[in-house]
Amino acid sequence: RHWDLHSSNSLTMGFPTQFIQLLWLAAVCNAHRGFTASTQDYRMGILRQFENPVRNNESFPRPSIVNCTWRYHIQPLDHFNEGATALGNSTFRQRYCIYTNFWEAGVDSEEESPPRPILFYTGNESPVEEYINNTGLMWELAPKLGALIVFAEHRYEGESFPQLDNVPNCMSYCTSAQALADYATLIRSLKSEYNAKHSAVVAFGGSYGGMLASWMRIKYPNVIDGAIAASAPIWGFPLTYPQPDGYAVAISRGVSAAGGATDVCYDNLAASLPLIAQTGKTQSGRDALSKAFNTCSPLTSEDDVTALLNYAQSPWFTMAEGNYPFPSTYITYSVGPGYFPLPAWPMRKACEGGMNTNRGVRFDGNRSDVRYTVSVGSTTVSVDWDSATTVSKGTNVEPAVVALAHDLAAAVAVWYNVTGKLKCHDVSATMQTDPRKTHANFKAPPFEKTSRDTYTGSPVGCQGMDKHHSLTESWEGVTCNEHLHLVNTMARGIGRDFFWPPNVPRGFNVTAIVEASGGNSCRMGPTDPRGYPATSDPFSLQLDDYYGGLHINAASNIVFSNGLLDPWSSGGVLHNVSDSVVAVILPLGGHHLDLFFSTPEDPPDAVEARRVEEASIRKWIKEKQANPVNVLDRFHRSQHSYVEL
Repeated sequence: RHWDLHSSNSLTMGFPTQFIQLLWLAAVCNAHRGFTASTQDYRMGILRQFENPVRNNESFPRPSIVNCTWRYHIQPLDHFNEGATALGNSTFRQRYCIYTNFWEAGVDSEEESPPRPILFYTGNESPVEEYINNTGLMWELAPKLGALIVFAEHRYEGESFPQLDNVPNCMSYCTSAQALADYATLIRSLKSEYNAKHSAVVAFGGSYGGMLASWMRIKYPNVIDGAIAASAPIWGFPLTYPQPDGYAVAISRGVSAAGGATDVCYDNLAASLPLIAQTGKTQSGRDALSKAFNTCSPLTSEDDVTALLNYAQSPWFTMAEGNYPFPSTYITYSVGPGYFPLPAWPMRKACEGGMNTNRGVRFDGNRSDVRYTVSVGSTTVSVDWDSATTVSKGTNVEPAVVALAHDLAAAVAVWYNVTGKLKCHDVSATMQTDPRKTHANFKAPPFEKTSRDTYTGSPVGCQGMDKHHSLTESWEGVTCNEHLHLVNTMARGIGRDFFWPPNVPRGFNVTAIVEASGGNSCRMGPTDPRGYPATSDPFSLQLDDYYGGLHINAASNIVFSNGLLDPWSSGGVLHNVSDSVVAVILPLGGHHLDLFFSTPEDPPDAVEARRVEEASIRKWIKEKQANPVNVLDRFHRSQHSYVEL
């Protein structure tokens, strides 16, 4: 079945329009600082609240970690090779949050009320508090369904980090496969404890957590009855053939009319980059650019201008992820300076700093082939892929180019000055710009190191390694051990976005780029105590085989939601696979927006996404109630009905 919210191709930028176009929202925002607890009624149950000072500077009570009953489940370090860790610690304590006020225990008798469901969050690459505080969809559905709420922490995160002293190959057990086995074991234990053998279990997750939720339904259909997989780029691997510039297309949508901004902003951004590059070839031009961009140090060389261009193009990935209709610290806490909120619709806000102003920019030629001229005022620049030449210019530095540089500085300050403390732009600082291995972990200046950079809840040791670990520690382990190589972020500037110059050669070979970008092992020499694989798997062959890649036709009961403003949507499932594995697409959705708490500011597509997700969950629950007997029960009941040969 398909849902159609929009019929205009201009809104989908080439994506199918037969499917619900909605948004997924990753639910990660810190709750350790700035929250005040109080007690209030919340729908059907009593929930303690925290006050979130972010939204419009007003108190916004919501359920949070203060509502948790914190518990621990003993897990084996290795589910698949018993005895492999005999020389070290063979188990660890997995932390999880459970909330029971909405729960009515499942019963076996048909005369009693039907079993109530379990809503289970498959924790991903951060301490679980972030998902508890932000996954409002679970908190809002649970009272309607009488559900048990469980948030499980991913192994090697937060307080679920194993004690690794004397454990050989200590990081080799940090894999998605081991994490899914953790969750399956925990669910079985909880169902036994709460007499919930016949209760439906629905997995929720966003981003990598969404990948885990969908994969858990695929690998453990006997444990999970359905999954809400938001912003899950399971089709971002090489053998699923995503567009290599898909992330840049989604980013560019956010500064265009299709994303709620303006096409003037999009054109000005695209024009500013080659115009600035050419203006920076003279010292008088560099002096004017230094002043317009408010750089901390004067631009004295063409290399400095190149650094400025890199600096000006780096923050858009994270702003696009956090392109929510409300102020949010989800992204800034995860990969930025900490608890400093991005404004509502930050991409639109970036355009409002001057980029929406018509500066008289003109394009001629084939922009999709990156072979065109761009003009403003008396200056015309010819662009041919990654080279630019000045065709004409006045005797002085073109004022319109200087104005564009000033507008560009104001645009990127939405991210760089999120703390409100930025005095100038340090364009020479080293930037991390590879989102594939860091999950968009742009640690950009002028951010200072904060307490969120290191999580010390569970000291660890690995044959002399640092006993403290950072947030998203598990992401390195998973990507290195399983060669999780997302390639929808490989290319930009190749004719479908505002970035320039292209980062790949004209006529590039995708296979060669995949091999070059994913061909390195994480291993630090032959004696690396972490135990990462010595071989490389740039095409993620193992993951493709293990989880099915494009071939998930046999799966069922999964809702994949993606927001078209989210860079990771280009690696997501954007069309229905079957009647029960469906795509929900949000034209105005950022990173797993639909998982967040509902707000009056939500676009209609987010409201509709949650409606479809709730309807799907109710359908899965009914299916479970209609056929509650599990495989083991069937075996016990029919063990004498076979025919001996």
